[in-house]
Amino acid sequence: MFRQGRISRLRSLAISVILALAFIAIPTSARPLPATSHLASANAGYLLAGADGSVYGFGTSTYGSTYTDGLTGLTGAHPLAAPIVGMAATPNAQGYWMVGKDGGVFNFGNAHNYGSTYSYGITGLSGSRPLNAPIVGMAATPNGGGYWLVAADGGVFDFGNAHFYGSTYSYGITGLSGSRPLNAPIVGMAATPNGGGYWMVAADGGVFDFGNAGFYGSTYTDGLTGLSGAHPLNKPVVGITATPGGHGYWMVAADGGVFNFGSAPFLNSLGSQKIPAPIVAMVMVPQVHGYDVSNFNCQDLPNSPQGLMFVETNGYPFSFDYSPSISAGCGTASNGISQGLMAALQIAGNATQPYLFLGDNPNTANANPAVTDYVPSGCSSNSRDVGLTSAGTALPGWNPTTCQYDEPANSSAFATAPLSTQGCQIYASIGHSCSTPGPNFNFGWQQAIFGFDTATVNANAANLGGIVHNTWWLDVESSGSWTGNGAGNYDAILGSIAALESLGASNVGVYSTNYQWSQITAGAPNGAALPTNTSLWVPDPGANPASVCQGTAGVNYLPFGGGTIHYVQYGVTSQFGGAIDVDASC
Repeated sequence: MFRQGRISRLRSLAISVILALAFIAIPTSARPLPATSHLASANAGYLLAGADGSVYGFGTSTYGSTYTDGLTGLTGAHPLAAPIVGMAATPNAQGYWMVGKDGGVFNFGNAHNYGSTYSYGITGLSGSRPLNAPIVGMAATPNGGGYWLVAADGGVFDFGNAHFYGSTYSYGITGLSGSRPLNAPIVGMAATPNGGGYWMVAADGGVFDFGNAGFYGSTYTDGLTGLSGAHPLNKPVVGITATPGGHGYWMVAADGGVFNFGSAPFLNSLGSQKIPAPIVAMVMVPQVHGYDVSNFNCQDLPNSPQGLMFVETNGYPFSFDYSPSISAGCGTASNGISQGLMAALQIAGNATQPYLFLGDNPNTANANPAVTDYVPSGCSSNSRDVGLTSAGTALPGWNPTTCQYDEPANSSAFATAPLSTQGCQIYASIGHSCSTPGPNFNFGWQQAIFGFDTATVNANAANLGGIVHNTWWLDVESSGSWTGNGAGNYDAILGSIAALESLGASNVGVYSTNYQWSQITAGAPNGAALPTNTSLWVPDPGANPASVCQGTAGVNYLPFGGGTIHYVQYGVTSQFGGAIDVDASC
């Protein structure tokens, strides 16, 4: 809530002149985007928020905008109540908040809503109890359990586990008017890494520091003279974000120009690019490291997800156990619960990103969407161990003797894809019907349903039911049981995408390389295009993740299908016993 606290001081500092390199940012909005590949920056990145609720990503993923909530920007049928003025990211970079000028808060990805100025009975910009000054920015606490909102007069509101460390009133400054007003309105804030302080920045580039926040510069120390004078800013400063170590920060101006201070590197900016609405905020997103585990990791699971963990849900014997257990280390079956998968989910927790090992072999003799590798020859009465009945989504065609799906003569016997899914829309665009899909599409659909079932049973048992709606990944690599028909393989991939979308997955990404993707989908129509904004996870063992993120690791590791590289599998560690893959975000 708003308080007046202890005094700090306003300082004016200097920077070097920044040469803003032009870069085309891709907004997440209701406007359609072309199916071209977009490279993300390496190591760390930032998000820019537009006043209309658009979101631009530099080196990081986007998870939605006010357009995806059905709002229509600053005008149209469903406009925002007030322009967006601030943004903050969650600790693991899988979500963010935006705040409106009226104090309304929007949450995306894994960001939770902890309140807004309306929660205190304040009535926005007007009404019976309006704000003293408009909200202009926000910052999140280190664990994402709260956030601060800051107003143009330097007043601070705290929510969740955010603590109050002071405001401009603490200096004896009297807001936007009075006997000692601000030289320029406050426009943004950023928190220190441990949440023990924060910075505020004014439109003229002046910086205020509170708590344990250090001072590293302002536009004045470069010889710039604020909003007027001999050397004014080209456009007003509108936001600030801190480096992961807290020893520097960036500022962004309304035209998308970026200023860096202290340890903050210059990554890129919108520069002189034409944008649909002014930039109003900026958020730095650090690189996240972690692991991926599969049927090879029954005995050597990591002891911590490190913020990122991909978990296979259809690999034998890791993802489910038959009775008796036939793999040392994976445990024995118990009420359909996989000991290997269950252990992995308990370690990863809500950070789990499930994935499926895919293949495409839709014929009666080898119909096995359950597991495309390490298939037991038969399991008799043990079909319960894969959890189909428990999940409540058993499909026709399951053969309890072979532990496989038998492809029916009538493909419509399987569930059909909702027309609203992107997987179905692409499938239909290349001349097929989602109401009567072909066997390849059905096969992919079945694989995804099976993996979702096993994940659901085990996640529910671990009290982590929500993870099945996290981002899912499709493992598309040459070792899968693919056919020699690239168009059919592509159909199977679309079937898996459609199935996961229909089951409520927040996103569906693809694990592969440009080389393997081009081999598996060779000859597919539409250039084997993936849905708009598909995330890619690219393996390049031994590589510097930055080279893959930046597209300099060679043609075999370039983006594919029109997707954007967001994660890199770059090596192996044996610190937990056996070999386990390590990954990093772009």
